[in-house]
Amino acid sequence: MIGTRIYRGLLTAIAAGFLSITVLAGCDDSSNEQESAAPQQKPELSPGASAESLKAKKQAKLALDIEPHGYLFIEGRHRFTQTRHFVESAGVGVTLTKGKVCVSSGKECVEAEVTYRVNAGQKLSLQQHYVATETLPDEAVVQYWGVDDNGNPVSVKTDIHLEIPKQDIRE
Repeated sequence: MIGTRIYRGLLTAIAAGFLSITVLAGCDDSSNEQESAAPQQKPELSPGASAESLKAKKQAKLALDIEPHGYLFIEGRHRFTQTRHFVESAGVGVTLTKGKVCVSSGKECVEAEVTYRVNAGQKLSLQQHYVATETLPDEAVVQYWGVDDNGNPVSVKTDIHLEIPKQDIRE
């Protein structure tokens, strides 16, 4: 019983620290889970502004949901494990090419080149991701940049408040 309360308290505290926002962006990753395998068609623009050509001018819209999984203290850092879910909803695919995570209120950052892709109307789940910091409480920022299939630059940014998970221990 006590273990269940600790686990529930831990998940509740971690979930409270993660944000879910809807923004413009996109991604793909063959080693992660992508729903709907329908091939993507890139519409062609023509001088006769058809409904299809007007659709091609739209910018991708992507929701980024952070799903918390747990908390660990490893090698002097507080590590919050998570899955990052991207869902494209405007009918325009996107490829992300750069990612960045900052902790210590923006003073400590790690950047990486990435190739994540979300096809139009699909979902991509990036598992086994985490944010780690030496000091709590802390503010973390997760950002991605890329381009949609219509050539529009896109970005996504999520702010996360990190704090020590609370435990409900009663004797």
